[in-house]
Amino acid sequence: MKSFLDERLELTNACKKIANDNLVKGTWGNFSIKVKDKIIITPSGYSYELMTPNDLVIINLEGNILEGDRVPSSEWMMHSEIYKKRKDVDIILHTHPKYSSIASVTMDEIPSLIEDSAMILGPYIKVTDYKLPGTRDLAVETVNKIGDNNAVVMRNHGLVTVGNSFNEVISAAHIVEKNIMIYIEALKLGKGIHYINDEDLKMLRDKYFKSYRQK
Repeated sequence: MKSFLDERLELTNACKKIANDNLVKGTWGNFSIKVKDKIIITPSGYSYELMTPNDLVIINLEGNILEGDRVPSSEWMMHSEIYKKRKDVDIILHTHPKYSSIASVTMDEIPSLIEDSAMILGPYIKVTDYKLPGTRDLAVETVNKIGDNNAVVMRNHGLVTVGNSFNEVISAAHIVEKNIMIYIEALKLGKGIHYINDEDLKMLRDKYFKSYRQK
């Protein structure tokens, strides 16, 4: 593989980071970057810790393999559908972290309780309906539920975060996890929860796009 060396190196380094950060276990999850009309994506069933640039697969938006000797992630359709609909998205990360997985089997949506979540994720994080993995139904459901936000929890499955930098999608995954952890622990206390009001939620989100988000 000779194309997009810089992007493949960046993706390989990001794969090692999400493994080190415990956002993924074993070979589960997937990671991609879009370059023009092509997708560089992690292969199916391969360790993130051992990933090299040559292990990555380059496909087009229809899923045809352009470069690479491995099989692309079984969730390539989900990545493709998000890229087709979200022209602002260059990178997609799908993980199976602990608290997002708990939310995926217990919640229908998760409110943003803290400022960083409200700014980066919006007022709440939606949860998709369950669809079988690797199917077009799952791809379409994920696209519809994520909408214009940059995170969605997949029912009985995991988490998807999107953005325009590796740092953004990894940070979003950590913030989703922190927000859900706080929500679960607060519910356990049974003392009521102080929510951010709608007006302040909107102001925080607007402030993020105007002052914090870096392309």
